Amino acid sequence: MAAIEEVDSDTGAISACPAWYAFAICAIGIAGLVRDSWPTLYLPTGLHALFGAMLWLMVLAQFRRAHRSAQALSGAALYALRRRLARAVFLQLYILFGVSQILRIAVILWNRGRSSAHLAILQPPENLRDYLAYGVFALLSIQALAVLQRQALKRLATR
Repeated sequence: MAAIEEVDSDTGAISACPAWYAFAICAIGIAGLVRDSWPTLYLPTGLHALFGAMLWLMVLAQFRRAHRSAQALSGAALYALRRRLARAVFLQLYILFGVSQILRIAVILWNRGRSSAHLAILQPPENLRDYLAYGVFALLSIQALAVLQRQALKRLATR
């Protein structure tokens, strides 16, 4: 029977995402949802795409940071980084989908007793499709970058 070896890796040094950056990603996603519901507000267009780009850049930046660190060479650190990044992406999407539901309630309450000139638009659930697609793309990028990192480790090991 093989003995289980305890792996002591200091993966805490490779964080998934700085809190301020995660907050900025959420704020941009929420601003996009608000703009969709209240098109008369003066918010820029393209917030959906900006959310997706920032989410993807978060993934790329963390893998680059891990690649530069000495800890990226261990399999346990790569697994921990992959898990943390996936959790960060899921958390961003959960927050965005939750805010979407809160906005739906706010739109219903806003439209009560208003004239037709100032009504907010009740967005269908399909409106979140863009955000979901960006999240799936970020998750697939995490997996692809982890595979590339693992292959780079194998190449280094064979030299």
